[in-house]
Amino acid sequence: MATNDAPVVLDNVTKKFGATTAVESVSWAPRPGRVTALVGLNGAGKSTLMRLITGLVRPTAGRVSVADVRDGRALSAMIEAPALFGGLSARRNLRIHATLTGAGAADIRRVGELARVDDVLDRRVSALSQGYRQRVAIAIALLGRPRILLLDEPTSALDPEAIRRLRQLIRHVADEGAAVIVSSHQLRELEGTADSLTLIHEGRVRYDGPFASFVGPPSLRVRTAEETANRTLLTLLANTGIPGELDGPAIHIKELCGDSDKTAQRIFSTAAAAGIDLTELSHVTPTLEAAFQTATTAGAQP
Repeated sequence: MATNDAPVVLDNVTKKFGATTAVESVSWAPRPGRVTALVGLNGAGKSTLMRLITGLVRPTAGRVSVADVRDGRALSAMIEAPALFGGLSARRNLRIHATLTGAGAADIRRVGELARVDDVLDRRVSALSQGYRQRVAIAIALLGRPRILLLDEPTSALDPEAIRRLRQLIRHVADEGAAVIVSSHQLRELEGTADSLTLIHEGRVRYDGPFASFVGPPSLRVRTAEETANRTLLTLLANTGIPGELDGPAIHIKELCGDSDKTAQRIFSTAAAAGIDLTELSHVTPTLEAAFQTATTAGAQP
């Protein structure tokens, strides 16, 4: 794991709460200029990881290193519910936090525009919708141009258009060089935003790498009229360099020989030559939801 330019590094970190181990032996270094999706089941350790990075909890063992740790502007986070002063205006909330980070009026205008809350800055926070409160909290998190931005469930309470804008915002922040870590149960939204993915399962990091590698490449599903024909075709395909595996009543072809259409044509030709009728020959596009379910059911390897 290369860590020389990573703004935050976890080195063999374990966190216990009494007899419960929330995070175990985690080594992790999210990259700058990238959006990292942090995913896992409820109770897997996602929020604990974020709390360790922010210093809200200390590790039981191991070390957490944050770049420019003495600079309060280096790291910014929105964890769980937005912490706002409901009786004050959105602008006043921003000013209070700007004072803490050393940001000025120009920065308040900048983050207000980025988070699309500039039209409600003078309204009391308690009068805003939950979606707008979420966006005000994100605007606060952007004050001071942090090198590390942690967003825990940022799409909750947002409508589809607000989610689209948030994705653009997250991309913008990463493109400016920040390491952006997004934890969310909205897996499909992460699929369109993240560069890399970290899966934590039962307190351990089970996968940390490119998003596309976790989801996997496209594949083909083949069905014949009879189960015995499935087995015959499976053998014939293997002999022609197209390995597959039985998947219930179908054959699943994971290793495509170059172009998927050419592989499909070879499958069709092989079946036709053997007198085997196909009832299905379809492309299967992998999804994050399917890969996530497989990894958390069977257990992905670190």
